Amino acid sequence: MRKVGLIWLVIGLVVTSLSAQKVDFGVRAGGSYASLVQKVGTKYESGSKMGFSVAGMADIPLTFIYKRLSFRPEIAFVNQGGSWYSGADLEGMALFNKCWYNSLNIPLNIAFTFPFYDFRISLYAGPSFDFALFGEMSSRETDVKLTFGHSEEKDLKPFDLGVNMGFAVEYNRYFFSINSNLGTLDRRAVKREGESSVFQNNVTFSLGYFFR
Repeated sequence: MRKVGLIWLVIGLVVTSLSAQKVDFGVRAGGSYASLVQKVGTKYESGSKMGFSVAGMADIPLTFIYKRLSFRPEIAFVNQGGSWYSGADLEGMALFNKCWYNSLNIPLNIAFTFPFYDFRISLYAGPSFDFALFGEMSSRETDVKLTFGHSEEKDLKPFDLGVNMGFAVEYNRYFFSINSNLGTLDRRAVKREGESSVFQNNVTFSLGYFFR
């Protein structure tokens, strides 16, 4: 219920903003470098995979604050995942796990845009909300479908709160963007004593178009 309520809150904020400003809509698609990162002792270990992201977005001017600012929310279908180890330390990690999963990702960015010759450069950042949909995990022991928090075995949580940052270069309505999303919540659904937290990170390279 909390997840549904959060989605409706986000939709309500977007609809309210749309009704008050001239809005440009856009689409983008691209590939990503996704990784699950864990801290083991004093080191950070990451296991990565290639993924993808397809998104629709809106660009809503915030001229009442500053003429170059805009609110740029997205709704993205994201393929992500990676790999991690089970165990308290590297020497004791007997189990290597890897997974992929698809999720609905909603970044709420504030963008700062300025002209540069014939281009428009945008720098943006904001929180993102990630809702897991479906996926699979494999390890030495078994291959299973992820149930996202409902299992007592190795699994991932269904929700992540991230920090989204990136920039875009636009020319004649087409744009190229590089976007980094850093998860802030431990994705392990069950963590035994001594095991480290696991965080989802993504770097996405996209091509897109604004319907200006």
